[in-house]
Amino acid sequence: MRAEILAWLGAVGAHPALVLAIVFATACGESLALIGTVVPAGLVMFAAGALIGAGALDGWTTVLVAAAGAIVGDGVSYEIGRRFHGEIAAWATRVGRASAYARGEQFVHRHGAMSIALARFLAPVRAVVPVVVGWMRMPRRRFYPVNVASALAWAPAHIAPGIAFGASAALAEAVSARLAVIFVVIAALIAAVWFGVRVAATRGVPLVLRAASAAGRGFARRWPGAAEFVLSRLRRVPTAVAALAVLFVASIWLFAGVLEDIISNDPLMRADTAVYTFLQALRTTPVDGVMTALTVLNGRDTGLVVAAAFLVWLVIHRCWRTAVWWLVAVGIAVVLVPGIDGASNGALPLAWQPGSPHAPLPDSDAAFGILAYGFIGWVLARGRSAVWNTGVATAVALWIVLAGFARLYLGQAWLSGLLGGWSLGLAWFAVLAGAYAYGRIRDNVEPRGALVAVTVVLATAGVWTVPQQWRADREARLQARAVVAMTVDEWRSGGWQQVPMRRTEISGDREEFLPLQWRAASDALDTHLAHAGWESAPAWSARTALRWLLPQAPADSLPVLPRYSQGAGTHRVFVRADPAQPGTRLVLRLWRYRYVLQDAHGTRPLWYGALYRETLRRPAHLLTIARTTTIDRAPDIAAALSVDAPVVHPPAGAADVPADVLLVSTPDN
Repeated sequence: MRAEILAWLGAVGAHPALVLAIVFATACGESLALIGTVVPAGLVMFAAGALIGAGALDGWTTVLVAAAGAIVGDGVSYEIGRRFHGEIAAWATRVGRASAYARGEQFVHRHGAMSIALARFLAPVRAVVPVVVGWMRMPRRRFYPVNVASALAWAPAHIAPGIAFGASAALAEAVSARLAVIFVVIAALIAAVWFGVRVAATRGVPLVLRAASAAGRGFARRWPGAAEFVLSRLRRVPTAVAALAVLFVASIWLFAGVLEDIISNDPLMRADTAVYTFLQALRTTPVDGVMTALTVLNGRDTGLVVAAAFLVWLVIHRCWRTAVWWLVAVGIAVVLVPGIDGASNGALPLAWQPGSPHAPLPDSDAAFGILAYGFIGWVLARGRSAVWNTGVATAVALWIVLAGFARLYLGQAWLSGLLGGWSLGLAWFAVLAGAYAYGRIRDNVEPRGALVAVTVVLATAGVWTVPQQWRADREARLQARAVVAMTVDEWRSGGWQQVPMRRTEISGDREEFLPLQWRAASDALDTHLAHAGWESAPAWSARTALRWLLPQAPADSLPVLPRYSQGAGTHRVFVRADPAQPGTRLVLRLWRYRYVLQDAHGTRPLWYGALYRETLRRPAHLLTIARTTTIDRAPDIAAALSVDAPVVHPPAGAADVPADVLLVSTPDN
């Protein structure tokens, strides 16, 4: 994968003029009066920033080109407004855009020349304001200075998030292709949830209400007598109940669809195994820890602690009716979840064998999360502003979706089981929230304080529960790891070929050679390398990480970026400055193999890894950037490590192995 990514970035870097032309045209087009509202400038600027962060584009050049495009676009719109005021007004009336230009005119009257700068960051008036200030005959000596200054602020503001994303993705890819893919997948999930919630809030709910109104009018025309009786009663029903009724029907429909696919073994079953296999190929130790934390924090035990804390909050603030409904919601979740768990025993992905059928059932934790956190969000959002409600809905949806993804990643749930659990939980949520809205409960729960209290309790519970789960997982891995013994003679006579000789990432992805194998106890390894001028690499911490931002930091004081093979990080990392080549250092990365080597003197661990040279660059004396190359030749490795060891050669015709392998055996001191 790394080769493909580098090839793609190289292709982009080979045609920077084309990319910059697209950036210029997009920045310009967003400001044009007739087409600005349909130009995806934000997306293009983000993508350009990501390419800058990945090193495929020059940052300053891209920012200046984007700013130039924005200046030209606003300038063209301004001149069009000055020259064709009457024609634009007639066109806006003809196509139904008169209200947009009226709002733009009000915006300009309210903010004056500052409206030009403000409009760059406000999508509803972005393409309208330059035209409006033109037909209002704002002097050019006032317009163009503000136009230029605001464009120089707009371009970096829109490109910077992409730079951060691209740099993070490039850093993750340099450490591990698995990390890079997971980073992109999670970013896509967050973007999808953010976009979906906003579309549902701005278009979905109004669409449901308009559809309900149209259905009511059609019902009245066809059966006027019955309609009068029904509609007279429905007018007293809160509008939220209609949206929740649609949500209930959709949830039942989704649950029935998932159940049908499971029974008929439809493509959803193949999607189950495909998603599970794909995510298992992306697993790495640090991401495992994050996903475990998410599942623990979103699990039932922590959820019950949060539920108790929220109940206490409601009681303290005398929200008695809301407290009763909250007890009902938690009670249903507590009763519902054990039933699902009892039925789904043994149906989890971890117990699945490739090629065998599976029988997923609704995921219990998914149903519990929807009921618990969804109802908390509903209570906090009742009767509040649209901005607050959208923020709460986005936070709750992200929390639930990311927790579900974590369960998929860890193999604790099938995709179909997750969908079934969510649909079941949503159906119950729609019933409870609809009854809550129908009862017109208006308790003042002080949502801001309640949100802070819930967050604090969740974080406090996580401090206790997450480390416990990490320790349990670590102990389980240690117990499951089988130690296999091999004699030193067997190792030297061909057993060394069983040890990985390429670092691997995602299935089928082959990285650099690993031509070093070293038999030694850990303390003997440290002693030998110390005598050869090596030292353990500085551990990562906030203090050592900041050294990368200090251009004069010594090479051997910088922590080393981790690398992963088959999802496992290096067990030992050593560094040594190279006096003969200032600005470089040697890095030794070692993984511990699952075999131990034994002889007449006992057993010793077996390490394998590679030697790297890092060239440190300090652009503009602002920070330090490392470029890594692998040292493949066994004699060069032996000289750098000060060892006298045999070099063995793979069998003729062996693929994907180094030309020679260095076998080192260090006795105890």
